[in-house]
Amino acid sequence: MSCSANHQHSCEEISTVILLSVDNELFDPMLERALTIHCAECPPCGSTLESHRTSVALLKNLLGNSQLDEMPPELYEKLIAQTQALAAAMAAEQLNGGAFSHIETFTQTTITVDGQTTIEISHTQEFRENF
Repeated sequence: MSCSANHQHSCEEISTVILLSVDNELFDPMLERALTIHCAECPPCGSTLESHRTSVALLKNLLGNSQLDEMPPELYEKLIAQTQALAAAMAAEQLNGGAFSHIETFTQTTITVDGQTTIEISHTQEFRENF
């Protein structure tokens, strides 16, 4: 991404700021202003910013709509069983005078959009006690 123009900040520098902006991690007002000015002067960077914003909005919409779907009964039953097994294991460990040093759970969801684009969402949760 470069328009070969002479800007205060290079297109490469602004590409990082674009990513921070679309991830809502841009907290510096000076960088926000630099991004606005650069994208107004540089059509490729402006287009990239809009493309990223559109993609994020689409993903939020798709993920929001996916939350409206009911959970398959098999998945619900599996989650309940795993939660009950974990609770039983933790209770047994506490009765034996010990404590878990580390418990980790991992989930991954895959969404395919239009049969071409695949989005993977991973979540890891840790529980540590007396570690």
